[in-house]
Amino acid sequence: MKRIKSIIGPLTIILAILLSVLAIFFVLKNDNTLLIHPKGPIAREEFHLMITNILHMLIIIGPTYILLFMVVWKYRAKNLKAETEYDPEKSIGIFGQLIFWTVPSIIVASMAIITWNATHELDPYRPLKSDITPIRIQVVALNWKWLFIYPQQGIATVNFVQFPQSTPVHFSLAADGAPMNSFWIPQLAGQINSMAGMVTPLYVMADGPGVYAGRVAEINGPGYSDMTFVAKSTSKSDFDSWVTSVKQSPHQLTDRTYNELFTPSENNPVTLYSYVEKDLFNKIVLKYMPYMHSNSNNNSKNKSNNNKMDHHHMDHPMDHTMDHPMNHHMDSQ
Repeated sequence: MKRIKSIIGPLTIILAILLSVLAIFFVLKNDNTLLIHPKGPIAREEFHLMITNILHMLIIIGPTYILLFMVVWKYRAKNLKAETEYDPEKSIGIFGQLIFWTVPSIIVASMAIITWNATHELDPYRPLKSDITPIRIQVVALNWKWLFIYPQQGIATVNFVQFPQSTPVHFSLAADGAPMNSFWIPQLAGQINSMAGMVTPLYVMADGPGVYAGRVAEINGPGYSDMTFVAKSTSKSDFDSWVTSVKQSPHQLTDRTYNELFTPSENNPVTLYSYVEKDLFNKIVLKYMPYMHSNSNNNSKNKSNNNKMDHHHMDHPMDHTMDHPMNHHMDSQ
C-alpha cells in the first residue's frame, strides 16, 4: 500500500503537467489567439523574436523548475532519510558558482543582441521592401472611434479599413480629442501610439486575403472596450471595386461632418464617405500646433504668389526620416 501511494504522488504531478501542456496547446492552436497566428511579414518576425527569446529563457527556467521539484520531492516531510542527507553548509564550490553565473549571463547577453538587432530591423518607421508602390492611409484616433482617410482615392471610412494584399500599407497616425491611443492590428504588426499634434508612421503588409481584428491596445476611457475596427485585405481588383463602391456613398466628410464625428461616442457603426474635405488630416494635426499652423499659412501664401507651390513635398520639422521619434512629416493630400 505504501508503495502504491509513493507512486501515485509523482504520477499525479506528471499528469497535471501533461494536462496543462495540452490545455495550453489547444488554446494557442485556436485562431482567436491572434499573436501566434501572424498574417504579415512584420507580425511574423515579431512572433519569431518572441519564440526565440522564450526558448532562450527556457534554457534557464526549465532546469530551474526541474531542480525545484526534485528538491521538494527529496526533502518532503515523509522522506525520513532526507533528515540525515541534508547539509545546509554544503557548497557547490567555485566551479559550480561559475556555471550558475556564467550560463545565465551568456543567455541574457545573447538575448540582448538578438533583440537589439530585431528592434532595428522591425522599425515601424522603415518602409517595407517591395516592388509595389505603398498605399497611403491616414488614421485619426477619436473618442471612441477610428477614422481612416485615403488621400490618393479621396474617400474615408470609420472603424473599417481595406487594402490590397501583398502591398505595403503606409499608415500615418494622429489623434484628435484624445492625447494618446494605441493603434494595433495584432496579426499584422505591433501596437504603436497615435498622438495629437504629430504624425507617426507605420508600415504593414498582409500576406494574402483576410479579415483582421484591430483595436486600441490601452485603456483610454469609457469607450475603450468598443474602440475596435476591422482590417480587410483583398486582391487589387477587389480593392479597386470597393473604392468605386465607396465613391457611391451619400456620406461626405466635410468640415461640418467631421465636427459631428469629433463628438465623443461609443459603439460607432462602420461608415463610408465618398468625399473628404481637402487637407483635412493636416488641419487635424496642425490645430494642436498653432505656431506651425500660422507658419504653414504664411508659407502657402508666399508659394502661391511665386507660383511655386509643391504639393508633393510639404516640408515640416516632424519628418519621419529623421532620427528622433518625435520628428515625423506632415502628409500632403
